Amino acid sequence: MIYFVKRFFVWLRRARYSRGFGVQSPWAYRFIRYVVNEHYPYYKYEQLAEQVYAIDKITRKLCRFYFRLANYQQAHTFIDCFPTSSCYKIYVSAGCRKTIYRQVTESISEEELVRLFSSIGENSMVRVSLVSNYSTVIDKALDHLPPSCVLIIENIKRDNEVQKYWSGLISDLRTGVSFDLYYCGVLFLRTDMVKQSYIVNF
Repeated sequence: MIYFVKRFFVWLRRARYSRGFGVQSPWAYRFIRYVVNEHYPYYKYEQLAEQVYAIDKITRKLCRFYFRLANYQQAHTFIDCFPTSSCYKIYVSAGCRKTIYRQVTESISEEELVRLFSSIGENSMVRVSLVSNYSTVIDKALDHLPPSCVLIIENIKRDNEVQKYWSGLISDLRTGVSFDLYYCGVLFLRTDMVKQSYIVNF
C-alpha cells in the first residue's frame, strides 16, 4: 500500500514529463519512450520473476529498466557497485547475454577502481548505490570510463545532500545528457552531444 501511495504522488508531480512529452531531441525521445518507459511485456519478465523473488516493487521496476538498458546498450560489461543481492546481475545478463558482470565491494582500493574502469569495454554500464565511499567510486568512473558508457546512480532523491550531489553531476564537464528518473539517475558520458538534463515520469 505504501508503495502505491508514494508512486501515485511521484507520478502526479511528474505527470507532464510522461513518455517523452515535450522532449525536442529525437534521440532523447526514443530513449525515454522505448527504453525508460517501454511497456512491452517481454516474455523474459515472467521467467525472471520466478527466478528473482522476494524483492520490493521499486527494485523490480529498476531491474526491468536495467534489463532494457542492457539490451539497448548491448553492454560489454556491467559493473555493480555495492549490490545487496544478485537481482541486477540476473536481469542485466538476461537483457544482454554477452555482458560481463563485475562487482565492486566496499573493500576495493582506489588503484583497483582505476584499473577496473580503465579496462572496461565500450557501451558498458556502471550502477552505483549511494553507500560507502560512493563519491570516490563515481569520481574514478567519470575520470576513466570510455565516453560510450552509461553511469546509473540510485536513490538520487534520498535527501538534500544527495540531491545537491546529483545536481553537481549533471553540471560536471565529464558528463553529457542526463535523465532524472526519481528512483535513479542516468548519466551518458558522451560530451560531444548537447548537454541536457531530462526529468522523466518513470
